[in-house]
Amino acid sequence: MTNGMTEQIQVGDQIINYDLEKTKTCYRAMESGDAERCGCSYCKNFAAQRTSLYPKDFRLLLDQLGIDPDKEGEVYELGPDGSQRLYGGWFYFVGDLAAPSKRMVDSGSGFEYWIEDAKRLPAPVVDFGGNLLAVEFLARLPWVIPEQP
Repeated sequence: MTNGMTEQIQVGDQIINYDLEKTKTCYRAMESGDAERCGCSYCKNFAAQRTSLYPKDFRLLLDQLGIDPDKEGEVYELGPDGSQRLYGGWFYFVGDLAAPSKRMVDSGSGFEYWIEDAKRLPAPVVDFGGNLLAVEFLARLPWVIPEQP
């Protein structure tokens, strides 16, 4: 890793080096998350539930990495999943994978997450530098807003 203090964390069977301060600096520079930038009905439905969506272990992970949970890099809707809708998304952070893996962490309630190299993802709205990773997630949410898709 370049510049700044790096720390290490294990997520599932992945080991991640990360730069807490650089990530926090990038999130302070962001005005909002993707759901607010987009504003479509799917994103509004996601944003309406964002604070209650993330399980405790996921929120702790975001906090440890320096990620603002209200400023996702992207969120997208994948369609109906029974009585709910399937959503995916990710948060960017500065780091590198010391021990990569593809296995998801299941937080229960159908919420899954994993760490991924962000090179294949669209560029974030602020410059995180060269070592960019993403915490990706999949979640199921009910439709709670009056506006229909």
